[in-house]
Amino acid sequence: MADGARVGVATHYVRYALGNVLVMIGGFVSFPIMTRLLDTGQYGIFGYYDAWLLILAGLFKLGAQHTILRFYPHTGGAPALARFGANFVLLPFLLSGALWLGALLVYGGIVAAAPPEAAPIGWIMLLLLLPTIWISYAGAFAYAEERSDVSVRILVGQRWAEVFSILLVVYFIERSTLGAYLARVFVATALACGLTFWLRRRLPMRWRDIELAAYFDGLRYGLPLVANEIASNLLSFADRLMLRQMLGNFADVGVYTIGYGLALNINNLFNFALYNAYTQVSIREYETKGPEAVLRTKREVLHLVVYVCAAMVAGLVCAGPDVLLLMAGGDKTTSVPVFVVTGIVYALDGLFGICGAGLLLLKRSRTVLALTLGSALFNVALNLVLIPRFGVMGAVWATTASFAALNVARYFMCPRNLRALPDLRAAVTATALAAVCIAVAHADALEAVRSHVLHFAMVAVLMLALFVAPAMLLDRRLREAAVHYWHSRRAVAA
Repeated sequence: MADGARVGVATHYVRYALGNVLVMIGGFVSFPIMTRLLDTGQYGIFGYYDAWLLILAGLFKLGAQHTILRFYPHTGGAPALARFGANFVLLPFLLSGALWLGALLVYGGIVAAAPPEAAPIGWIMLLLLLPTIWISYAGAFAYAEERSDVSVRILVGQRWAEVFSILLVVYFIERSTLGAYLARVFVATALACGLTFWLRRRLPMRWRDIELAAYFDGLRYGLPLVANEIASNLLSFADRLMLRQMLGNFADVGVYTIGYGLALNINNLFNFALYNAYTQVSIREYETKGPEAVLRTKREVLHLVVYVCAAMVAGLVCAGPDVLLLMAGGDKTTSVPVFVVTGIVYALDGLFGICGAGLLLLKRSRTVLALTLGSALFNVALNLVLIPRFGVMGAVWATTASFAALNVARYFMCPRNLRALPDLRAAVTATALAAVCIAVAHADALEAVRSHVLHFAMVAVLMLALFVAPAMLLDRRLREAAVHYWHSRRAVAA
């Protein structure tokens, strides 16, 4: 992308956030229907095989999506782009395909020797794996080009196509996890084919441009991040696997999956948008201007993020139960604490993840792997102790402690010239306003409201009056940033 066409962190964030809002709306459409059409056991099977899908996709991509972002040639012209396409997109995908064929053979042997429960879902999950990998590659290329507009279209388009397809199949044809997975395979295959045509127009991928030395250079960077992605997925999803094995039923996995799945929307809306917007700009700034520019950008971002994070925590405490029960149904009360606690964990992870971001700018992927793997192993160890004692909530507390340990370690391992904390005055102001909102929301008058819709609406008005408005009045930098962004968007539109 030409320099003149580049946009800043705020614009990227708004695009990703709006895209994630549309994804969340898709979840708000499908989640209540799916939780009513599928029983808790079927939902547990869905979550169980989804965990395997994420783990295998992370393994078979060989870290190529990370290599595509970090090794994208910002200089060098067409020859550099041709070498990039051959060595960091074409060749890695061919190797991913070979690993996929091996997985089919291995699973076939497992089914023949001792068929697992819901074995057909495993086959459908494996069929979904290859197009999922290719979509990830194409999305990583759009991300490396700082085409957040394209990235958001891929994200939103896939989500809404899945929503319509899954609901049609599950409602009219097959009310089971099998029907949902068949719909996902159809959507992913169609999207992967479309992205193939888009990618070939923008990126040359020719055999003659393959240079094994370049590929292995990228592999040395990407392989630790393969393990890091698997460790991240284990950190997020090992709880489901361990709940199934330790408690012996899919119903408990379903309770956890319903609460955790809705909390992932918090992660998508806040962390995913924030991380994508910040990372793609920080890599360019580090390569072209140095760490000082990255640190300035980080401090500006943190000044806003601390308010967003505090507001999200207050909103989850005050109205989180209303959101889950409205979405999943009044009989899903056991999933409420899972959603509230995990949502808070993800909100804080977004804030502190930016504070300690910087290791990948230095290409220290092995350090990132060590931190994530250590946190995942810590999570597994805590699950072994806490799940037998506290059941589903034991997995929640293990996740909370593991994410806290990870963020502390990331901050202290980040180089001093790249790490930062939110401005103290902004942090104190945001925390105080959040505490006021929580205290008022738990007053007797509001607690007595039985309608979830009415209670949610009252909390929303309360947050506007006691958090958003006072924050704008008390923090001059926040006001100036909001006004500056508003004027910049009007100028771009004009």
